[in-house]
Amino acid sequence: MKMTVFHYMKKKYMKQLKKLTTLNFLLIVLLLFSVFTIFISTENIRNNILNNERLSMVLINGYTKNGEFTYDTEKIKKMDNVKDLSYEYEIPLSYSNGDGEQDFMNCLTLNPTTRDAINYHKPVKGNEIILPDSFKGNTLKFTDMENKPLSLKQSYYEGSGIFFLKDKCYLAPQTSAKLAEEISKSDNYSSAKSLLVNITKTEYIYDFVQDFNNMFDEEKAYVYYQAEGLEKLVTGSKMSMYLLILFQVVLLAIVFIFYRNSLNALIKTLNRDLLSLYINGLSSKEISRQFYSTIESMNKKIYMYSYALIALFAVGMWKYMGMQPLLIMVAGLVVLLSLLIVLNKRFVKLLITRKMKKELSNDNIVSQLRN
Repeated sequence: MKMTVFHYMKKKYMKQLKKLTTLNFLLIVLLLFSVFTIFISTENIRNNILNNERLSMVLINGYTKNGEFTYDTEKIKKMDNVKDLSYEYEIPLSYSNGDGEQDFMNCLTLNPTTRDAINYHKPVKGNEIILPDSFKGNTLKFTDMENKPLSLKQSYYEGSGIFFLKDKCYLAPQTSAKLAEEISKSDNYSSAKSLLVNITKTEYIYDFVQDFNNMFDEEKAYVYYQAEGLEKLVTGSKMSMYLLILFQVVLLAIVFIFYRNSLNALIKTLNRDLLSLYINGLSSKEISRQFYSTIESMNKKIYMYSYALIALFAVGMWKYMGMQPLLIMVAGLVVLLSLLIVLNKRFVKLLITRKMKKELSNDNIVSQLRN
């Protein structure tokens, strides 16, 4: 038989085929931008709220009638959801920028906890000091509290730090240990140790604060945390993330059912013609193959239209985004679209194979001939 299902479909059922192809295009675009948007939204919620290391920090200063309260750090480390902690005195330094004016700053040791607090994970040398980026461009001269010069290599972290560590500087462990030893010998230094606790996730910080207050009975305990007052936001953000994921799953199910029903309706329309081809010697396997080729030949155009739509979207966003974020976003959309195309091909082929197998089964053929 010279006439293939491909030519047969093109000539007789072009209108229905175009409708199915248009539907497929709209569904791919819908899935593309919904999946991408929901992914970006959930990642923002997860990284900027639920897992934000800057929001998951707690600073505690405790006092009693007799003075500073001493915390049992080993006991605190064993509390639920504690990642790590830092418990030390702040180290005061004097500095000048060459114009003769002197000022003071307080420094902490650069350790895993404080690294997370300022998001600074570069290796440091023994004489290094890490400053807020507002100090960039200034060559500073440092002295300790005894007015002894210090030779410190300047590096910088982005921003000014979380609110209760605002504009703090951070010293390499070797330098910090040396200065702390000198401070311990001084009679003029008066301060309290800062207990900085890093919680594994922001959502656990409120449970920690409650457990902490129940554990220690000092008369005055000052607990500072950047997520204070954001309990409802954190809880709502977690719920929003789950709802977005649920929405995407439901959307995928609806798209699956809608396209399947549309394809099945088209095959039902073709039923008698396909049955005629089968009776005239074309195998069900060959009919399925040519039918899929027909659908896929039309789908190739919508795949190209989908890539073109991404290009137009990138041009439209050019004025509102920097080059690097735009390239990352476009690359993500292209990868996602390519994945959707592969899944779409497999999905369509599977639907056609299963439906054709049912329509061209012996029982169905006998039933159709009787009717």
